[in-house]
Amino acid sequence: MESISNNVYLSYSESKTGRKLLMATYSPRTTFTKDLVLEHAARLLIDGGPPTFRMRDLADSLGVTIPYIYKHFKSREEIISEAYVFLMAEQMEREIEQFRPPAKPLKTPKEFFDLIRTVTADPKGQFEQTRRLRLQGLAATLYDQESAEKISILTQRHHRALVDLINSAIESGAISGLLDPEVLAFIIISVRIGFVLSDVKAGSRVTDDQVWELYEAAFLLLQDN
Repeated sequence: MESISNNVYLSYSESKTGRKLLMATYSPRTTFTKDLVLEHAARLLIDGGPPTFRMRDLADSLGVTIPYIYKHFKSREEIISEAYVFLMAEQMEREIEQFRPPAKPLKTPKEFFDLIRTVTADPKGQFEQTRRLRLQGLAATLYDQESAEKISILTQRHHRALVDLINSAIESGAISGLLDPEVLAFIIISVRIGFVLSDVKAGSRVTDDQVWELYEAAFLLLQDN
């Protein structure tokens, strides 16, 4: 059997006179996995959220039937919940990689906080969607043990990567050695969660940049002392 695309396969018979095409068959992607479904579902959720999420749209984007998707998931709600966790996990994996201490050592609090802001900034044009997705991801872990365990492991790695970055900044003199890296990492992560919760209630009157600028100013004062 020979593949001519992701979904179409050709079957031949072999003889002395050559190959003869027997039939062409359509098959779902051989790489079809739950993560593939969640990836496509996540794209649809980013565009419109749960109210506009349709199984028909998901099936069409995957090139499969709706019943085929339900071989892997129990319900539409399960797909939505797991897709939010999938997005949250992807974001955390990216940040873990970006928290690696830079090749050129950080020298000032500004350089340190510029890096933190760059890594944790929500994408331009997707600000509200990204925060909503983060909240939905956190909420989904409350009802699914497997998702909760997955995010718990990622959260520990995320925290460890941030602590390593802070230790690197202390060693290079960018921030004061009087700081406890574990506490500072907790503060940075808590600020992000705080913004998400604030948006849900009434919308924050304070921007991310204003918060980081305040921390940067406080660090400069600490450095001077």
